[in-house]
Amino acid sequence: MAGAVLLCTPALTFLPARAEPAGKPPVPSPAAPSAATPAQPPLPAGTAKAKTPAPASRPPHRTLHDRLMDAEKALAMAGNEKQANEISERAEALRSRALTGSVQMLISDSHDALEKHDFQRAQDDLTSAITIQPDQFILYRQRAAIRLAAGDSNGAIADLGVALQADPGDPTAWGMLAEAEHDRHEPDAALRAFRQMLLLNPKSPDSDKQLKTLEKARDGQQD
Repeated sequence: MAGAVLLCTPALTFLPARAEPAGKPPVPSPAAPSAATPAQPPLPAGTAKAKTPAPASRPPHRTLHDRLMDAEKALAMAGNEKQANEISERAEALRSRALTGSVQMLISDSHDALEKHDFQRAQDDLTSAITIQPDQFILYRQRAAIRLAAGDSNGAIADLGVALQADPGDPTAWGMLAEAEHDRHEPDAALRAFRQMLLLNPKSPDSDKQLKTLEKARDGQQD
C-alpha cells in the first residue's frame, strides 16, 4: 500500500548465560520499573482519583437536507424582496446540487428545445433525466414547467404532486401548482396552492397582484 508506514523491530542481542556457583540457588533479579509508566505514590485515604477529561465531541454533520430546511425557514422570515431572492437562489442551488453532469446536460438541452417551442423534445429530455436520477425531485418540477408551457395542466399537476410530496417547502412548486389549477378552472385549489406559496415566501414578486387575480377568478365562479 502506497504511503504505508513500515515498523522496524531492532535486532536483539543474546548474551551467553553466566553460570551460577554450584549449590547456590539462582538469585531472582528485581523487577525493573517501567519507564513508560512511572510509579505513583498511593493516594491519601478519602482522596478521589481525578477523572481523565473526555475528548471534545465533534459538531454533528449537517446534511444537504438540513441546509435546505434552514434556507426554507430563512426564506419565510426574509425582510424584503431582495433578501428573499438571495435565499431562494441559495435554496435552488441546494436542490440542484446532487444532479450529475449528464443530467445537467439533458436539462440544458431541454431549455434549448423549450426556447424553440419544441415542447415534446424538451419534455423527453427531462424524462430521460428523471430516468437517470429518479430521486432528484426537482426534475419533476422542471418537467412540470414544460408541461405547463405546452398547455398540459394535468400532466404538470401530476409532476408537481411528486415534487411536493418530497419537498413540501418548495414555494416555486406551489406557485406552479396554483397556475396549473387556475388554467384548468379550479379557482379554490389555485387559491389554496398560492396561499401556501405565500406562507413559504411572503416576499414573492408581484404576489399581491397574483393573489387578487386568483381571488377574482374564484369570486366570479361563485356568482
